[in-house]
Amino acid sequence: MYADAVLSVFSQRYADARDKFISAVETSSIVERVNNIVHPLRGPKNERLFCDIAWAGSPKAKNILVLVSGIHGVEGGVGSAIQSDFVGRHRRLPADVCVVMVHALNPWGFACASRNDHEGIDINRNFVDFDSKLPDSDEAVAIWEKLSKKKDAVEQVGDQREQFDKLSHGQYTKADALYYGGDKPSWSRQTIEQLMTQLKPEKRENVVVIDIHSGLGPYGYGELICDHLPKTAGQKKARELFGPTVTEPALGTSTSGVKHGLHDYFWHQQGDNVCFLTLEFGTFSNQQMLKVLFADQQLQQSGKVDWSDQKTLDIKHAMQDFFCPDETQWQELVLFRGRQVIEMALEGLTANANGR
Repeated sequence: MYADAVLSVFSQRYADARDKFISAVETSSIVERVNNIVHPLRGPKNERLFCDIAWAGSPKAKNILVLVSGIHGVEGGVGSAIQSDFVGRHRRLPADVCVVMVHALNPWGFACASRNDHEGIDINRNFVDFDSKLPDSDEAVAIWEKLSKKKDAVEQVGDQREQFDKLSHGQYTKADALYYGGDKPSWSRQTIEQLMTQLKPEKRENVVVIDIHSGLGPYGYGELICDHLPKTAGQKKARELFGPTVTEPALGTSTSGVKHGLHDYFWHQQGDNVCFLTLEFGTFSNQQMLKVLFADQQLQQSGKVDWSDQKTLDIKHAMQDFFCPDETQWQELVLFRGRQVIEMALEGLTANANGR
């Protein structure tokens, strides 16, 4: 059991989560530098929004671990907690290893308790080549139309794995629907692209990326999802580092299906020395997920959101409670698995640094 002081790293709200992360970073003995990237919009209380990138250890290290939180806005609470816990616990890092923490990649979504960004884009479907033919959207849009017209469709789609996977595949034609990948690179994608110019993966020996999400899978379980294709260097590295707990959508072993435009794919393109995994913490059922997402999507499409309206607050609180439950048992499971995965990654990178 973790003490309340340990679990205090959790917060459902962006401002509180950021305060905790920045406080941990400022008092850390391992953080070398921090980049505070200002978002063009402000939050619901007119607060400034940031994606904060903290570099722990030498930025020149040959082995890099990247921890990303909040690409899906409202899911940021879980990743932020793991990042703050990591910074607060570690007083030193292995030699020649740098940990880069990307805190709140989609700060607007985190602050506004939405999965999408300020343009309605699902950032984790945005990493496609917009100068080429975009992935087919017909099936996903057809299922969305079904959701919009039938009251019981949410339960039906959420209860059918094949239908749910097709809906969440990603679509690029209907901007007012769920899982919309956009028509251009998003602000968050541009932020990652800017980070890549600083990181320079081609000059590193190993780069391991762990993108932290929540909402999919068994309650409290942290599933390591590998979207590297079978028999590639990235898949091999994932299995070397994390063993048989790694699941793969391409092989049908994951709670997640194959999707378009994932954040993963951008990192895959950076070289065979890059290994990307999603750490997904389950909460509740797919039916419940679609209910809260559908309600929030309708609210966002209704026009200017009135934050003083009780209906708005009910919808936003339901989103926060689904994606970052304020429940001790869930938080303890998340911290245990988060710590385990990070330590396994550091151990693997240290072994590489030492030539083992």
